[in-house]
Amino acid sequence: MGSQQKETRQLQKEQLAAMIEKRTALLTSQGKTGMAITRDPSLKKLRGDLKRTKAAIASIEKRAKIVEAAGQQKIVNEEKRAAARPKKKKNKAEEVAAAGDKKKKKEKKEKQPE
Repeated sequence: MGSQQKETRQLQKEQLAAMIEKRTALLTSQGKTGMAITRDPSLKKLRGDLKRTKAAIASIEKRAKIVEAAGQQKIVNEEKRAAARPKKKKNKAEEVAAAGDKKKKKEKKEKQPE
């Protein structure tokens, strides 16, 4: 019973529940009373296995919630960092120089065909 997949554990839970029902039916058909049925060792083992399987399912679900919450938190943190990051600003001198270069290039292109 070392599986950590939820589907497998669900299947085990169903199988154990069916086995408990069979064993209980067998004991009642043999004429055992309620107290003798609860003391049956194989039935105790099956109930213990069922209890452990239910605990494992709960643990798997809890772990999945934690992983999902961590993923959501990661997305939120990335958005915050992106919003907090300053945008690149150009210096005004670079902007003026770039605008002046464009004008010069345009003038050169106009003069070349002549």
